[in-house]
Amino acid sequence: MRFHRTTRILQGNWNAVPFLCVLFPLAFFLIFGSQLVLPPGVSVELPSASTGVRLDASKPRLVLALDARGRVYFDNLYVPPSEIVSRLRERKSRMAETPVVLVHADVGVPHGDVVRLGDLVRQAGLDRIFFVARSPQ
Repeated sequence: MRFHRTTRILQGNWNAVPFLCVLFPLAFFLIFGSQLVLPPGVSVELPSASTGVRLDASKPRLVLALDARGRVYFDNLYVPPSEIVSRLRERKSRMAETPVVLVHADVGVPHGDVVRLGDLVRQAGLDRIFFVARSPQ
């Protein structure tokens, strides 16, 4: 007995629907995959303040974080105390305007650590320091 073969693989009209059903989810995960998972980080609990000053959004800024153990983070990376001044100077030299330094200091940080960080910022030639606090809820 002979069977007639009428199906010809990879010949004839091309159907885009199966291809797109695979392509769109793949593209979604490739584009947004890095934003779906939270990166590891250090928790900094900001002190609350009932009054405060708002910064001008157009001004350039550099962000430093100081955790409860006294470690300093710049650009979301741990920076040893010996390198803070050099990294701030390097970043300042790449900016057209003198930036404002935002310090996110944890509630549990001793005042002396905050003062030492302020001294390091001033050694780097930056004279505007802004301490970030959360507004009361």
